[in-house]
Amino acid sequence: MAPNITENMVLETLTGVMDPELNHNIVELGFVREIDIAGDYVHLDIQLTSPHCPRAEEIVGMIKNAVSTIDGINEVEVERVCEKEA
Repeated sequence: MAPNITENMVLETLTGVMDPELNHNIVELGFVREIDIAGDYVHLDIQLTSPHCPRAEEIVGMIKNAVSTIDGINEVEVERVCEKEA
């Protein structure tokens, strides 16, 4: 049985995801706005420095890959806050 997944586990994992232009991790930069966990599913709301960030898809992919490495997670969804408000 997989361990209970916590917000701290997700945040700790995300400290390894670096913004390719700013060269700092996305947690320190404050990009992670909300984390919702339901069983083996994790939903993250993120806000990048700009709604038109040229490397947004790359960052989203890195987030999904990182969070997917946590034992017990089978699905990761990342939503950019700017796209929710549009």
